[in-house]
Amino acid sequence: MAILIVDDSPDERLLLHHILKNAGYRDLITVSSANDAFTRLDLDHAGVNGVKADVILLDIKMPGMDGVEACRRIKAIDAFSGIPIIIVTARNQKDWLQAAFDAGATDYIRKPVEQVELLARVKSAFKLKQETDARKNWEQEVTKTITDLDRTLRDIATLQQLIPVCPSCRKAHPAHMSETALNEYVQAHPATKFQDHVCSTCKER
Repeated sequence: MAILIVDDSPDERLLLHHILKNAGYRDLITVSSANDAFTRLDLDHAGVNGVKADVILLDIKMPGMDGVEACRRIKAIDAFSGIPIIIVTARNQKDWLQAAFDAGATDYIRKPVEQVELLARVKSAFKLKQETDARKNWEQEVTKTITDLDRTLRDIATLQQLIPVCPSCRKAHPAHMSETALNEYVQAHPATKFQDHVCSTCKER
């Protein structure tokens, strides 16, 4: 469980790191600016080679880019859309909170940070991340199942078109099967297996 801490104050970074480490969190990454966070996350390449953060603690007021804009940019990347972002804000920054939530923030912590509140918020954020990941995995499984089912139904429809059926006796007449259609099916299904069966004509020969 990795936590990315973004704060321009060395004291705040040290405090957050100390509390979280003592609570058993070992995978902690600290940076001093939004741009440094973008670099660690590899934002320019949609997170392909970046750190895999599960929770982000993001200071709201920093030199250069503030936490609101940083939150908005991180959340704009699909790979990071499900990562909970906890805004760390001073008590006199209430007007920033709504903008942060609008940008995609999940929760917030007031400065000066209190240990009990920090750990409770982080624990809640991790639970949210696990639930989000579980839902995403379930959605992917459902999508795969639907795709496989659609493919199977298309294959059945193709096979039904390959085998002519007499409208009178309702019997299949493979002898009249379209060779072109059969070849196209085999090419689309290279794993197709055929049973050896000598037809009555060949038996007479």
